[in-house]
Amino acid sequence: MYYFCISKVYKPKQNMKHMKFFFLIFVSGSLLWAIQSCKSVQDAKDNISSAVDFANAETEFSGAFDVTDDINQSDGKIKKGSGYILPSGAIFTWVDSVMDADGIKYDLDFGPLGTTVPYGLLCRDGKYRAGKLHVAVSKPYSTIGCAVTVTAASGDEYHSGIGATMTKIEGVLSITRSATETLDVSISGGKVTFAGKTASFQGTKTITRTAGSGTPGAWGDEFTINGSGSGVNSDGDSYTWQINTPLIKRLQLGCARTFVKGVIEIKNTTASTALSVDFDPLKNEACDLTARATIGKRTFDFEVR
Repeated sequence: MYYFCISKVYKPKQNMKHMKFFFLIFVSGSLLWAIQSCKSVQDAKDNISSAVDFANAETEFSGAFDVTDDINQSDGKIKKGSGYILPSGAIFTWVDSVMDADGIKYDLDFGPLGTTVPYGLLCRDGKYRAGKLHVAVSKPYSTIGCAVTVTAASGDEYHSGIGATMTKIEGVLSITRSATETLDVSISGGKVTFAGKTASFQGTKTITRTAGSGTPGAWGDEFTINGSGSGVNSDGDSYTWQINTPLIKRLQLGCARTFVKGVIEIKNTTASTALSVDFDPLKNEACDLTARATIGKRTFDFEVR
């Protein structure tokens, strides 16, 4: 009886110890789950910010390539209006018109941004543009090894967008023809400013024309684009980007403002999970501005600016 009583006295204390132990495990597990959930949400938020900024930057730098490629295909023999991207209101100025040892140079001026909607000058590809671009071409554009630079400095006030909203673009496109229908492109010092917030962008791409080689100018052409690079989003977070499924750009009415297909992987350097951006979320190659960001099981549709 003596030992029985002792056992009866201490059993509740042992049960309490077990309960406290399991309670601590439960609390620790809950906290760990909460921390991981918060991190997951933060990763998604950070990556989505990078995705939106990258989609905007890639679209607008691609637009700067398109309008100069349209002119360069005729070696600077400028044509405007139907069949070409450049509108009649844009001003083309020769800096050096003689295709000699140092090539040709020209400026494009789309005029001031303006103070009323729509801002800028409407071009055939559906984009509104304002400000200046400076272009240098080393040799005839179709020649293997031809090198092109397209420059927009801060003071050039080059903007592109949908007219109601515009993005300021700065940086240098360096383009080299590596094959008859292939151009290697690098973006350096890329910067986009939208609604007072700035993001940076850089990388290398390979652009291959897959349709339209038999027609003058770039209008009607189709391109596939591969590449990779890095950037800093408008929140100040660094990220990397990689084109996993080639982007498709179709220079046709209604389609030319952004890509009709392609998937890019984006990952913030501080995030544990990457995010994908699909420019064709409905798998129909629609000529719209809709893209879908996916991280894990979460999706977020947005409109490319």
